[in-house]
Amino acid sequence: MARQDKISRFLPLTFANGNSVRRFGKHCPQCRAMVGAEQMEGIASLMQGKIFLSADAHCPKCGEVFPVACVITDDKRVHRVVLPLWIFRLWLRTATRHDPQPANNDNWEVEPEPARGLMLSDDAEVVRSEEILGRFQGEPISAWIEYQGQRFVFDRAASGNNLRLTPSELLLEGRLIYRQQ
Repeated sequence: MARQDKISRFLPLTFANGNSVRRFGKHCPQCRAMVGAEQMEGIASLMQGKIFLSADAHCPKCGEVFPVACVITDDKRVHRVVLPLWIFRLWLRTATRHDPQPANNDNWEVEPEPARGLMLSDDAEVVRSEEILGRFQGEPISAWIEYQGQRFVFDRAASGNNLRLTPSELLLEGRLIYRQQ
């Protein structure tokens, strides 16, 4: 289960469309000061193309502690959660039970789940198609690639921490996933 931690340790999270949430903050209901992710303790997870976030925020200005529960969509819009807070938190803890822990936490070590597909190093010899489908993180996305005589077609961009490859998939440059044709 994903343990509660500073929300800033879960960030940045990148959506499949390339948009990334690097910072997060809410206004304190007491003094209206901005409370950043560094002052929030909870869980944030990218699932089903949305970021689900539940935390307790500690205002550095007035000391107020208040709950934060929201869903962030891939267009970076923040939506409030209409479920009762305790139900949302219970669901989020259950839904993230297999998620890896956020980076930079010195109190634990998690063995990364091995990917079943191929993960190519940056110096792997790859033939790329001249057809460009678009751009992701400023770099072009080739329609297909060939690696060791096998052709792979573009499937999706790698989305944040939840990287799972099937045996017929290949991860290129740590950010693009191609499927064997």
